[in-house]
Amino acid sequence: SVPYAMSTTILGYNDEKMKELGLPTDTWAVIFDPKYLAKVKGRVTVLDSPNELFAAALKYLGYSANDTDEKHWKEAADVIKKAKPYWAAFNASSYIKELTVGNIWLVHGYSNDIFQANLDAQAAGRKFKVLQGLPKEGAVLALDNMVIHKGAPRPDLAHKFMNFMLEGRHAADLTNLIGSGNPNTAPVQYIKPELLKNPVIFPDKAVRAKLEQLQDLTGAQRRLRNKLWTGIKAGR
Repeated sequence: SVPYAMSTTILGYNDEKMKELGLPTDTWAVIFDPKYLAKVKGRVTVLDSPNELFAAALKYLGYSANDTDEKHWKEAADVIKKAKPYWAAFNASSYIKELTVGNIWLVHGYSNDIFQANLDAQAAGRKFKVLQGLPKEGAVLALDNMVIHKGAPRPDLAHKFMNFMLEGRHAADLTNLIGSGNPNTAPVQYIKPELLKNPVIFPDKAVRAKLEQLQDLTGAQRRLRNKLWTGIKAGR
């Protein structure tokens, strides 16, 4: 198993609309606090993922994304329920397009998806940009890995592919293309300077200190999380 790409779960936003409305883009409050949401009602989407949405709500409340205290989970669920009426949808699939065409102005999403939405918006000649907002409370960090199945028929070819993808220029091509962070040093010299300077893609020490990788839950914890999630989706 070898790592090849990184991403963060952050805010994505239409710079024109958010500036016009005077809304902050550096805090989870903008997707959870009704005083902000009232200005963008029906123009916000959040990921259809209990792990990601609870992590954001926990961070907003000042807890760890991996907090497993039942009381804190219920606090997070209450935050989500209060914000839900203002959201357009739980959307993990088409929000890139919705941002690109300007139907949605603010999302809770993955950093490389937001990067792609901006590329698409510029290619389409939109007057606005789709920018990445890193919440000051912290966020989730994801690390993508290439793995070889223990029963793989040709592990020798798998190793060759891994080596190819980790070679400096090839690894840099991936980062430059999709805006993902890169955990390896070989591609750094070939990565576009503007990406290297982007704290969302290559977080500095201060930002990294506030990022957390999600940990696995126990069976009992998953059942409780699912129960809370069902209540949120059903409006109970």
